[in-house]
Amino acid sequence: MVTGILALDQGTTSSKVLLIDPATLRVLGAATRPVAIRSPRPGWVEQDAAELWESVRAAAEQVLAEHPEVELAGIAISNQRESVTAGDAAGAPLGPVLSWQDQRGTELCSRLATAETVELVRARTGLELAAMYSASKLRWLVDAVGDRPGVRLGTIDAWLLDRLTGGAVYAVEAGNASRTLLFDLAQLGWDDGMCALFGVPRGRLPEVRGSAGPWGVTRGVPGIPDGVPILAVLGDS
Repeated sequence: MVTGILALDQGTTSSKVLLIDPATLRVLGAATRPVAIRSPRPGWVEQDAAELWESVRAAAEQVLAEHPEVELAGIAISNQRESVTAGDAAGAPLGPVLSWQDQRGTELCSRLATAETVELVRARTGLELAAMYSASKLRWLVDAVGDRPGVRLGTIDAWLLDRLTGGAVYAVEAGNASRTLLFDLAQLGWDDGMCALFGVPRGRLPEVRGSAGPWGVTRGVPGIPDGVPILAVLGDS
């Protein structure tokens, strides 16, 4: 029996899956699924959270079905950074994925951009105050979803982990968290001041974990066996 690692890469225009022999690093199989991008208004760039998940799931199912001789030892995730979405506790999307390319938060960032705030954001997060990063997108989702119970906000890795584990794990890898403008580089966690600045409820954000996890195990995913450990998560590029 050959052992394999399933590498899932959820990117901006496609989801790619590789089945890799960890002993030799040989690629045993691969599959790709495209994902759509839409722009309902100038500067707005959206994707569909359910489509992103299904593209990953279907590509993984194809690779594993084509290689039944491989015993799956683990899963690793790479995902597009800065893109965010909202969902409920049952895993249903409550809004679109706002792409890293989306600029609808430009006005909010401009309103916040005093000299003092720009320096504070840079000192806490290591980033510039800009709409590419997730915080202003998350604020838009907060406003769009409203004050309903059970709302969860997160990055694409958090969304995929939730789906892969059957809702058991809702967490974000620290590198992905560091691209949100809400992550304190010194404390290595969500920053209360940054969350307050952008109006993003900290309690709706996923738990921050290190890149090597632990990240839980698969549960209830068609085409992927239950109990496969998710070993690592990283933001792409």
